[in-house]
Amino acid sequence: MALSFPALMLINGIFFHVVPVIVTRGRFSPGLFTAIVLLLPIGLTCYRVASDAGKLDLVSLVSSLLIGAGLMATPIVLLRIKDRPYFRQA
Repeated sequence: MALSFPALMLINGIFFHVVPVIVTRGRFSPGLFTAIVLLLPIGLTCYRVASDAGKLDLVSLVSSLLIGAGLMATPIVLLRIKDRPYFRQA
């Protein structure tokens, strides 16, 4: 569970800041500097420390990435469903 937040940082940094710059061929993405300087090094360091401590196995790696992806997807899903009739207060 503890590695879910570093996974969230890695997913956010890679897929929402670095990849868009590559896909758009250099068009600046807000947060790119923060992703490169903070999110990626901190996230990778957390996984390295867990690995060095013998706490990182395949199950921990995959489950933390899945939980991190779920955490990253939550606000996106909520933004997509906010206009559904159930959520409109008349």
